[in-house]
Amino acid sequence: MTMRRTTAAVSLVLLWLLTVAVAEASLGALLLLFADVLRLNLTVQVAGVMVTLFVPGQSYPNVTLFNAAFVGSCLFTAGCGAVAAARAYRRWSLAS
Repeated sequence: MTMRRTTAAVSLVLLWLLTVAVAEASLGALLLLFADVLRLNLTVQVAGVMVTLFVPGQSYPNVTLFNAAFVGSCLFTAGCGAVAAARAYRRWSLAS
């Protein structure tokens, strides 16, 4: 019985990681898409490194996401992923 619980726990963690990875990739793609569509100069600061997406020679509005905003969005996305994975696991375990 303990092997079944261990397998279920590992499956839950893998499902959570997959959910978070897909959500973060989607969030990054949407951020780049909206920055391009809205003509924004986008700067993201992650761990002291500034990643900038801008059009040279144009004076578009600047949007800067600092560490706190980036970490906050990652934590929010991870929390949502954990809830979604737990809900899917609960529904899956009740069905079997």
